[in-house]
Amino acid sequence: MIKKIIKSRYLLPLLVLAAVSAVFGFNAYHYYRFPVIDTIDPAVAYPGDLISITGSHFGDSREGAEVRIAGERPLSSSYRKWNDSNIVVEIPADVSSGMVTVKTRKGRSNGVLFTNREHIPVILSGPQKPGYPFLESVEPSGGVVGTQISISGLNFGHERGRAAVYFTSAGLDESTVEDEDSLDGMIKCSEIDYDYESWDEQRINVYIPDGAASGNIRIKTDRGLSNALYFEVTGNAGVKTFGDKMGYQVEYGIDINGSSGELVNSLDMWVPVVRPGLEQRNVETVTEPQPLWDNYMGIMRYHFDNLVPDQTYSISVKSWLECYEVETRITESRVKTWYNEDRRLYRTYTGPESMIPSDAAEIKTAASRAAGKERNPYLKAKAIYNYLLKNLEYRTKPTSSSVIDNLSAGEGDSLAYSILFTAMCRASGIPARPLSGVLVYNNKQAINHFWAEFYIEGFGWVPVDPSLGDGARFGNFPIDEELDPVEYYFGNLDNHHINFSKGIVPVVRIDPQNRVSGRKGQYSLQTIYEESSGLSAYSSYWRAVRIIDWW
Repeated sequence: MIKKIIKSRYLLPLLVLAAVSAVFGFNAYHYYRFPVIDTIDPAVAYPGDLISITGSHFGDSREGAEVRIAGERPLSSSYRKWNDSNIVVEIPADVSSGMVTVKTRKGRSNGVLFTNREHIPVILSGPQKPGYPFLESVEPSGGVVGTQISISGLNFGHERGRAAVYFTSAGLDESTVEDEDSLDGMIKCSEIDYDYESWDEQRINVYIPDGAASGNIRIKTDRGLSNALYFEVTGNAGVKTFGDKMGYQVEYGIDINGSSGELVNSLDMWVPVVRPGLEQRNVETVTEPQPLWDNYMGIMRYHFDNLVPDQTYSISVKSWLECYEVETRITESRVKTWYNEDRRLYRTYTGPESMIPSDAAEIKTAASRAAGKERNPYLKAKAIYNYLLKNLEYRTKPTSSSVIDNLSAGEGDSLAYSILFTAMCRASGIPARPLSGVLVYNNKQAINHFWAEFYIEGFGWVPVDPSLGDGARFGNFPIDEELDPVEYYFGNLDNHHINFSKGIVPVVRIDPQNRVSGRKGQYSLQTIYEESSGLSAYSSYWRAVRIIDWW
């Protein structure tokens, strides 16, 4: 028998195949072992103390690898121990507070927050200045993203108004714990995520927002900025990091003319703005003229009275921003299979609404086929994503504007992909919403584009771009050739997406008698764009978003 095998003409090809597979497996095993930090001990310490970093894939020796603590590189002499699962290093003398990361030849790890104990404020017995908000306690003292906490203190105000609760932000190496007068490195609780549960003069109930990390909590009111209390964000189902960034200057606007009608007339324009967030930071916007309202659910309201025929009225908007790549690493076994169904975030983003027919029979049937008996929300969302990639083909101009028709015809543009993914997730009990904005490609060109995100209890929002995952391309779109778009665009997002709206912005008609108009496919998803009274005719030209500069 052995002699027959040796003499077989298939022996040599089989041996070659086995050798190639072994080499490939060996290389893959060693190449893709990104460093991962599980814990640091202590997480709060003084400069000069030793810190122990525990995790995996650090390498058996340092050999050019390094640790960064809040952006600072320890001296070579500061390292006391380095092996594949543990590093011990002395904290640099001039270190601030920020993320601890390990960088090897295989890549950079996730970040874990370190706090310089010298930066933790001394808790006072009362406000530093009369009338300023003062934090006394937080209960519980820690929790995962989405946990409701109660903040007690003084001078919060009987109503929230423009006041906000701020948490230390996760994910950026540059992020630092704030000083006494700064909110740098912090994010505020989100209105569109319904993070605020209740607010009164001495107690605030909020949910830990998406993107929060261990660090200080502060409150800002129209009276001033509060003291800080340390809060621990723990036990997430994964890690969200913010990598390479791009800077952009964008410009867009509206020209209005050709009006005719009554002498007494009015026109309201609801104009979107670049939305600040975890992935879009340091946003600055200049408008001409000034809006009547500068922020109504993330959009501006312009009001014009008594428009004169044949006169042109213009709105101009310029914004500057920094856009970060978003990467998520989910531990599937740690994803919760349940949601807090009493929370408004869940109720809002799992129900049908304008443009999102999650209650349609066709959507429910497709969602059921895609997810099968899967109970894990992350795996269900991935099954829906893969179902769309298998059953749809990207078209810049599909034959129908109905997403139900797109589903049955097996085709769609980026809007159809994002709406269908959102609707199928909602039909499966997973909070999800479409995102809109522009995609930057070629030499500063921009095109209206749509993508989505879904919510995991205890983790936060996970980005998804189904149309790019299915092969949609625009010119020489800058995607890394080594990346698999199918895998990358489920859970990750590049820094060429500029976001204007998250979800459908439910603009409310000012007067039930007024005429309203909507604009499908615009760079913002909102129910009303224009509202007029006493105008029998006028024209409005919405200028496309232009990339003036990038860096």
